[in-house]
Amino acid sequence: MNTNRKKATPLFVIGGFCLILFITIASAIATESNWVARFDLNWIGKIRDGIQPDKTSIVKLVTNLGSAETTIILTIIVVLILFFLRKFVVGLWFGGTMLVCGVVLNLALKSLVGRHRPDSVNWLISESGFSFPSGHATATAVFYGLAGLFLIFTVPKMWQKIVIGLISYGFILFVMYTRVYLGVHFPTDVLGGFFLGTASVCISLGVYFIARKPLHNLLVKWRIKDRSIIE
Repeated sequence: MNTNRKKATPLFVIGGFCLILFITIASAIATESNWVARFDLNWIGKIRDGIQPDKTSIVKLVTNLGSAETTIILTIIVVLILFFLRKFVVGLWFGGTMLVCGVVLNLALKSLVGRHRPDSVNWLISESGFSFPSGHATATAVFYGLAGLFLIFTVPKMWQKIVIGLISYGFILFVMYTRVYLGVHFPTDVLGGFFLGTASVCISLGVYFIARKPLHNLLVKWRIKDRSIIE
């Protein structure tokens, strides 16, 4: 249990810090702080300066991989595989985190903040609903962040951890870029989604490290053969 708490503590710290950053951005948007408009205009100009047809086709393809629909389908596949392997605790944790944090919480916060999207004249795709936090950024950060961090804690070698981290968060950042490039989100929308998703991943994984053994023992008590923990 001490090892589990040692793993969980830095995750809680990072998750708490990201949550504070998310709340800071959300509050600034709600109060219409001047820095938000300056930040958004600056980055929109940099990101949307070189729009090209060939580049747009690639961006549209990548942005679909970060949609809530795609990440939900991928989550179902991952959960089914984990259940087939009888890793029930891992499967419930992974699926539950994606559902609650990547979908439900994001939709609730969108309605709470009620921020409208950028002017639709500049959109390269069709979208609906409120703008903050970005659903694509949140769902991508939660799904690929969960998968990436879980693998980082699983593989033994440092170079493997670094490669997994770079690939996971590099993809998340690129999906964030696509939402601004396509004109359907402000930069602060995707930044807020990133911090919300990262906070969710870190806090959820920290809770998992602490709760997995008791949950495993509970399933064993109910005569369910869970293989999430190798004895």
